Formats: sequence, C-alpha cells, structure tokens
Amino acid sequence: MSKFEELCKAYAASRQAYRESCEACQDFSEIFLKQLSDYFDCPIQSQNQKFDDNGILYFDGAIDVCENPENPEKGDRETVEISLSVNKVIDNFIVTVYPWGHEFKILIDEPRHFEEAFEYIFDRIKSGYTGISLLPSEPDSLPF
Repeated sequence: MSKFEELCKAYAASRQAYRESCEACQDFSEIFLKQLSDYFDCPIQSQNQKFDDNGILYFDGAIDVCENPENPEKGDRETVEISLSVNKVIDNFIVTVYPWGHEFKILIDEPRHFEEAFEYIFDRIKSGYTGISLLPSEPDSLPF
C-alpha cells in the first residue's frame, strides 16, 4: 500500500467515524427531547440543528408556554428555547445546557441521568420567570 493509499484509508476511517458519531448524536437528541417532552407533559420541538467539525450536535428544544394551559389560545404565550448540545463519548452522551454550560453525562439505559438533566432544565426555565432557583448549587437567576 502506498503512502497516499494509507492517507486515503485513514481519511475514509475518519469520515466514517464522524458520520457514525453524527448519527448517534442525532438519534440520542430525538430520544432526549421525546423523554423531556414526556417529563414536562407538553410537546417540545427540535429546532436549529447543526453539527460542528467534531460531530457535536447543537440544537434547540422549543416549548410553547402560556398563561392558561387548559385554554392555551386565551391569554399571552411565548416560545421558550432550550439550547443544547450532544456529544458521544464512548458509550455515554454528554448533554450541555446553554448558556450555563452545565454538562450531564448520560448513559442511555440510566433514567436517573435523564431526570437530573430534565430537573435542571425545568429549574432554569422556571427561575427565569420567578427569579428563584431551587437547585442548591445554582445561584438565583435574575431576570434583569
């Protein structure tokens, strides 16, 4: 095998690993948002998906909140976007919640890992409205 062929073989393996990482992150993001939707008991839409050069997926989860959940057409409403990234590291996924940069190491078969991330996201969204965080390690979020 020539040096050029070795380079091409290494490039092909690298591209294949990148595609596999992207596919795994894409699949995991769908699972994550589905479970988050179930946890919050409301629809959550995926938006603005893009991969960086390392195969890390950046995306937003969008939740429509309203004054009256029994009659969402009455009163004010807004869309809350949750900015996230997913990176596959060996058999784990690292989910990062922005702008706080808080990372969660999630094993796909470990529901507790998902719940920790979901509670953090819930607390961050709620504290944006109340100014009070219920997480002991987090400073209170101020809306101004």
